[in-house]
Amino acid sequence: MKYNYKAAKFIKSATDPKDYPILKDDSGTLLLEVSVAGRSNVGKSSLLNDLFQQKHLVKTSSVPGKTQLINFFSIADQLIFTDLPGYGYAKVPQNIRKNWGKMIQTYLDKRENLELILFLFDIRRKPNEEDLQFLDWVCYHQKAIILVLTKIDKLNQSEVAANTKAILKAFDIDNLQYVHYSVPKSMGREKLTWMIADALQTTTIE
Repeated sequence: MKYNYKAAKFIKSATDPKDYPILKDDSGTLLLEVSVAGRSNVGKSSLLNDLFQQKHLVKTSSVPGKTQLINFFSIADQLIFTDLPGYGYAKVPQNIRKNWGKMIQTYLDKRENLELILFLFDIRRKPNEEDLQFLDWVCYHQKAIILVLTKIDKLNQSEVAANTKAILKAFDIDNLQYVHYSVPKSMGREKLTWMIADALQTTTIE
């Protein structure tokens, strides 16, 4: 199977499992799903727009933590991508942060066709308890993970190497796959598409 990311289109937004889209291929098999997750301001929307080669398909919010919806996208009616709301923004009220946790936990519990999580992480940061907790959730549900280290254009080569080593040590997951990504410098897209294809045992096209 080949995926054409440029054919991505928005399907719908949802918070409740009963509203999740059910998409199937011609044989009636549920389409596999790839989810993009990470902290607020980590660059999820920018990365998705870069991955899809469409500047404005994925909307960005000027207020971090404001969006509390799961956004669903279809890739040529062959694959589903979801953009999860970001976590960890300190100014978001406690009740909203609690609701976020419930929504994501329910999503991981109920979405049977979810096969892969792209976990975006700002390479300039050190993982904290929230980051570790999220990865624990993903590992508990036995989902494949690709760690996408974003904003590498903000550091020099030696800093990228040192920070990558520290982040991998903090997450402490055996054989954790990762990729360096920079939207402004157009770095990482090709490698990420092949990593996704490998994780889903498919072939990707540009």
